[in-house]
Amino acid sequence: MYGKDVQIIEHVQNIVKLFFEHPCQGRPYPVEFGQSDTEALNMATDHPLFVYRYMERAAPRGDSPRFRVRISAAFPDGDGPSTEVKRRLRAEAGIVVPTGQWGTLWNEFYTRGPMEEVLTAITITFEVLHRQYGARQAATYRTAVERALAEENIGFRIDEQGVIHYAVDEVFEGMRAATIAVLNAPVLAVARNCYEAVFQHLDRHPPDTKPAIRSMFEALEIVAKQLNPTARNLHANLCRVQLRDQCLQVTAGDAVEQRVWAEMFEGMAHWVQGLHEYRHGQVDNIASPTEEFTVYVLSSGSAFLRLLAQIALRVGVQPAVTP
Repeated sequence: MYGKDVQIIEHVQNIVKLFFEHPCQGRPYPVEFGQSDTEALNMATDHPLFVYRYMERAAPRGDSPRFRVRISAAFPDGDGPSTEVKRRLRAEAGIVVPTGQWGTLWNEFYTRGPMEEVLTAITITFEVLHRQYGARQAATYRTAVERALAEENIGFRIDEQGVIHYAVDEVFEGMRAATIAVLNAPVLAVARNCYEAVFQHLDRHPPDTKPAIRSMFEALEIVAKQLNPTARNLHANLCRVQLRDQCLQVTAGDAVEQRVWAEMFEGMAHWVQGLHEYRHGQVDNIASPTEEFTVYVLSSGSAFLRLLAQIALRVGVQPAVTP
């Protein structure tokens, strides 16, 4: 690679860095520290840039040239992080970053390397930045990655620790983030641990769907028992009576809204009854459910969990005991 080529690549990277780091007049897409998962996901649905506003978003993609360029541009400047990221990639993952006359060829690595190596480098880069430069710079890098994943419609997500996971779609990820936000309250910590286990099972390849559904049920049961300490488990009548009444006591609205709330708990009762065979303690001789079925169960279960968690915070409950 000639010196002029390197200069051109660096110039393109600097332009893309401006896209990440600096707001433009009248355009609502600057990356800000602390931006939520939901905000980043929603930005791609009404983006001011033509290439994203009209991009086909029917199904998440496994790779994208633009995503690779943006991740290369987000890579921090300076020899400090570059040397450490390169060292850790080699030592911890057996990944060798190419070098040339002009040093480490990060652009070649990000644009031509296997996708799994690029995603691995993201996590190591986040950890190096966090350790060497602090949480704020690591969060800025994470936000840039999160934004690129969402806008390029890539089928992965990055968590708060910089770890890359498989993602279902934007709506599903928004639901997950919103539910975890409610479960962040310390009194709901046990339920949050169970809920996070749902996605650990879903992250496996292939997804481990049966324990994912079981963990979803368990998270819901934990909060239900926090609201009703004398209940032995989560069952349909608990939804129809006690949980419904607890909801109606803390929610406002006219008679129509109250009636709808009551019917929603009837739906929860059917959900609980229908999933009876997947719950913990049942005979484990049924086949693993399909991914399509599992995503629907997790989506609906997350909505119920979020509702019960909000009721628990309003009523005031005692912390659950770790099962």
